[in-house]
Amino acid sequence: MPSILWGIDGDWMTNYISENIEFYPTDHCGVLRVNTDEVNPKYMMHILEREGKKLGFSRSYRASIDRIKGIAFTVTERVKQDEIISQVTELEQKIKDAQQTLENLQGQTSAILDKYLK
Repeated sequence: MPSILWGIDGDWMTNYISENIEFYPTDHCGVLRVNTDEVNPKYMMHILEREGKKLGFSRSYRASIDRIKGIAFTVTERVKQDEIISQVTELEQKIKDAQQTLENLQGQTSAILDKYLK
């Protein structure tokens, strides 16, 4: 089943691990699994990240299992969650594409400079 990882020791962050992907959590992260079809796990990851930021989780105010257990929130119906995650996925892909374009442009810029500065 999908898993949500959250950081314990460093800056507050969450990550989504798809089902059937092997991973080995360390003592520096926690693992959360959604046990109901009523909640989209990717939606839960974003909610957990937002709530952790609201609580001020950081290197000095570390997320702990007890603090994570204390987080309570309500979620919208699953159809709406799926719509939201679909939009987020589209935006994340646009960001990834833009980052790739920037990397390509930086490479081209370096090639041009190398050509004329040698």
